[in-house]
Amino acid sequence: MPRRYLDLTPLPEALAVMQEAFIPQNHVETVPLTLAVGRVTAEPVYAVHSVPRTDIAKFDGYAVKSRETLGAKDQQPLPLGACARINTGELLPPSFDAVVMIEDTWDDGGRPWIRKSAAPGQHIRHAGEDIQAGELVLPKGHRVRPFDIGALATYGITRLAVRSVRVGIVPTGSDLVPLGVAPGPGQTIETNTLMAEAYLTGMGATCRRYPIVPDDPDRIREAVRTAVAENDLVILSAGSSAGTRDFSRDVVGTLGEIVFHGIAVRPGKPVLLAKIDGRPVLGMPGYPVAAQTILREVAGSLLSWWGLSASPDEELDVRLSRRLASDLGFDEFIPVSIGRVSGTCWATPHPRGGGIQMAVVRANGYLHIPAEREGIEAGEDVRVRLTVPPATIARTLICVGQRDPALGELGNCLSDAGYLLHCCNASTIGAVLALRANTCHAATVALPETRSAWNDQVLKLLPGVDLLRVQVARTELGIASTGHLDLDNPGSLRFVNRPKGTPARALFDEWLDGLGVDAGGITGYNHEIRAHGAVVAAVSSGNADAGVCTAHMAREAGLRFTPLGYESYDLVIRKELAADKGVAALIRAARSSELRAFLNAAGRAPADGASGEALPA
Repeated sequence: MPRRYLDLTPLPEALAVMQEAFIPQNHVETVPLTLAVGRVTAEPVYAVHSVPRTDIAKFDGYAVKSRETLGAKDQQPLPLGACARINTGELLPPSFDAVVMIEDTWDDGGRPWIRKSAAPGQHIRHAGEDIQAGELVLPKGHRVRPFDIGALATYGITRLAVRSVRVGIVPTGSDLVPLGVAPGPGQTIETNTLMAEAYLTGMGATCRRYPIVPDDPDRIREAVRTAVAENDLVILSAGSSAGTRDFSRDVVGTLGEIVFHGIAVRPGKPVLLAKIDGRPVLGMPGYPVAAQTILREVAGSLLSWWGLSASPDEELDVRLSRRLASDLGFDEFIPVSIGRVSGTCWATPHPRGGGIQMAVVRANGYLHIPAEREGIEAGEDVRVRLTVPPATIARTLICVGQRDPALGELGNCLSDAGYLLHCCNASTIGAVLALRANTCHAATVALPETRSAWNDQVLKLLPGVDLLRVQVARTELGIASTGHLDLDNPGSLRFVNRPKGTPARALFDEWLDGLGVDAGGITGYNHEIRAHGAVVAAVSSGNADAGVCTAHMAREAGLRFTPLGYESYDLVIRKELAADKGVAALIRAARSSELRAFLNAAGRAPADGASGEALPA
């Protein structure tokens, strides 16, 4: 039977217990300067020699004796007496104490002249001006940055003593296949250890990924023993759940002591921490977003406690675009997309869940709801942690509504103009409400091509708001089937339907009404499938006789197609935002030839062949 968690440790308590159980290791290794970026210095770094080592020229010009230039004026130029031609960075010859830039001189008969006297020390970099030999360059505990490397090399430093933490990462699961192998039915590409290695290496750790270990207690036990002997921290990927095939808890329990199993955090609740031979073994959930949370909040905290340093993530105060509910007692981390709309930065949440990996890919930050909060209200000021450079927020456009492949291609076109398009999935009503609240730059709506649909689903919710409607794509929808549709005997059909509220469902229901066919008599009418491709697959495989999808997909699959009508996929924009440079670029991209070519290839271009037609609102 699946094991239930006996107790969930609050996140702050779990971190405190972890720090108490695993004191800093203080291990040190010496690395070449070329491999030092991202590492943390284990001791102070001092300059080997002074820079510059002796007096040098700051600019191209002439080395002079300043006393011999006294009296030079615009109306009384003087020829230079004793002087020496000198270039930037060259040693200052003995007896000279100043440099005159070449552009402040002119040549007359092979002799340089000046109109301004030179002061002692002018345009000279004196010995040790940048740094003196033995002077501190970097303090202990400094995260080495790319631009530090040049200075360190200049000061004669070729190797650095850095803090060392060795992390062994062990993937477990009989369903896993390595990167580069196409997964079969029931298999998954092993990616969590790739992500863990990238994140923890970025903190300055030295990571080693071990081969995939199947769900076999003896083999997991041997892998854990090996990894513990060779590393300071061991991470078991997919080694923390309560499922029937998870042997990790029992294995580490026989090898050492369980510190905790389960913490009150979402996503990432089933995390496991054990102590084996004095070393921490962290069982990380298999769902990617849950694994990310545990890497950042738990493994990252431990490495920070041990003296390493995560990349500094900027924080930003913003407003939340819609209400978020949360259970008391759980720290929850939610991916969000942030953009500036009409002068206000809004954070729009993405779908939650440990397995929704694209939510993190599409986001540019995340929001932490503390355990003592039951949720956050729409419009409330919140602090988010960015996962992108702050400067990109000003170039980010937020689009709320139904996601579509055309929107992804629209984002590609928009990137050429220097803007980023973030798409936050929502129903048509949710998109229109976001537009009404002015928390997004644009809404996307997919509607059957009827005036009533536009009036009922958009205009009714936006009274008095001036709108610009830009058609992105126009798609013919119909019924795909393997043969003739026998609607005189609807009970003989095995159907797969589309979700309520979609244009496909609306057109199909309208068609049935027109024929006088009772939908209740169609087998599978309530069997809803979200994707057009899934409908085609179900019909092609014989699992269904018919279903609604696009004409293009049905014909490519060689299926019979019965037309129902058209779906219009539109951008809806408040007219007052159309003058915004980013929004104007979005509209241009929607009307671009690049997008039109993409839509033509998919059989989805508007009827007149021009995408992005401005339609009356």
